[in-house]
Amino acid sequence: MVEEEAARSRAFLGGSFDMNPQPFKSFISRFITERIGETGLTESQAVFLMILDDDRGASLKEVTERVCVHKSLTTRAVKHLLGAGLAANIAESGKEHSIVLTEKGMEAKMRVSAAFDELFGILMEDLTDEEFTAMERALAKIKRKMEELSLTVGK
Repeated sequence: MVEEEAARSRAFLGGSFDMNPQPFKSFISRFITERIGETGLTESQAVFLMILDDDRGASLKEVTERVCVHKSLTTRAVKHLLGAGLAANIAESGKEHSIVLTEKGMEAKMRVSAAFDELFGILMEDLTDEEFTAMERALAKIKRKMEELSLTVGK
């Protein structure tokens, strides 16, 4: 049983699933950046924009946790958003952050959202309803398994 699972895993990783994410990342970055270029954002900065709200402020720690990156990357991205007038810090203390989107930021967020919708629409357009449903089921199982394992790994 264990040998069968190991063989299945090797076949998957060696065949249909390439473990090198760079070609995918490069494609997504080019696709999104092409469509949001006039916002002055890169695709990676756009991710930060997407998690901010126009009314509920977020601390740098909250932003870092939601995007799952190092705090230095968050600091640079938020600094860019603030400098471009896409976000504002509404914290009363100068040492704290409560980052919200400005009107300009909300407009940019809509453009970014439309670009990601277009990308996923294109990527999924050749899937039949059955294939899409099967993919959703498979991803849900993988998510459940990862959540289950996260309770035990590293503890």
